[in-house]
Amino acid sequence: MATPQAPQSTSHRLRGPERARPAWLRLLDERDPAGGVLKALLFLGHPGPSLLVTAVTVGAAAIAVRGAPGLALAVRLVFLMLPAQLAIGVVNDLADAGADRAAKPWKPLPRGAVRTAVAAQLAGVLVGVSLGVAATFGWAVLAATVVGLGAGLLYDAGLKRGSLSLLPWWLGFTALPFCAYAAAGRVPRALWWCLPLTAVLALALLCANALPDIEGDRRAGVLSIPVRLGVEPARAVAVGGVVACAALTAVLAVPLHQSLRVLGAAWVIVALAAAAAVLMPALRRAPFPVLALASAALGIAWLASLPA
Repeated sequence: MATPQAPQSTSHRLRGPERARPAWLRLLDERDPAGGVLKALLFLGHPGPSLLVTAVTVGAAAIAVRGAPGLALAVRLVFLMLPAQLAIGVVNDLADAGADRAAKPWKPLPRGAVRTAVAAQLAGVLVGVSLGVAATFGWAVLAATVVGLGAGLLYDAGLKRGSLSLLPWWLGFTALPFCAYAAAGRVPRALWWCLPLTAVLALALLCANALPDIEGDRRAGVLSIPVRLGVEPARAVAVGGVVACAALTAVLAVPLHQSLRVLGAAWVIVALAAAAAVLMPALRRAPFPVLALASAALGIAWLASLPA
């Protein structure tokens, strides 16, 4: 059954200067219908975060083997992680389709660019591909994939609307390095220290991700942690949490015998990202992209600085 068409917003009635934008710029804009169904299917999976998580996974595997992971391993990890992340994005939009008709009518499902049935089938295929590839690595990688993928899907299915909204983010962030290291055949005991680090990062990025939608979520009856905190406290937790995680890596660096030179570069990136999220108006409203990139850099640096 096709998704009912949402009322067309002004973002879809492109005229004058908007139509004159370069074709590549229009293709990068989710609000612009240029690109048709293929572009709509791509944006349905939230490609930005999906590609970032996939890149971090491959990077973590490279760190685990202390060199290039090899083409075969890298490709298998991409086909494990990227479909999983895209599936979580698709299911998220399926779960939010009703609310998006009013709040975000330009998204693929509300505007009818992709049918609900097609989106559901796509999510099923992506989940199957991810788990199938994970199974080729053995039980440890499959278990980590099930935890991470399951956490994301449970978040989409309803946990994001309640007080347990932090749990899926924490499980997903923790499963990622274990999945990458297990795929590379090496899981050092020091890796368990990522549990407190990912807990702090998960809370920070949960708040950063929800920040632009807090008021709308509150009106919709959502009781997630960011909504309970409110806009300004959630912003403080988002920025402060990433900084606190960087501080925690500094505390752990000496007992874990880590390289301060590697970590130091990540601390600079975190400081710059935090400053931008505080000082730049656009990033104050929606700091997730810059804080997510800084968190990825911090995570990779922390793993890379662990002794061989």
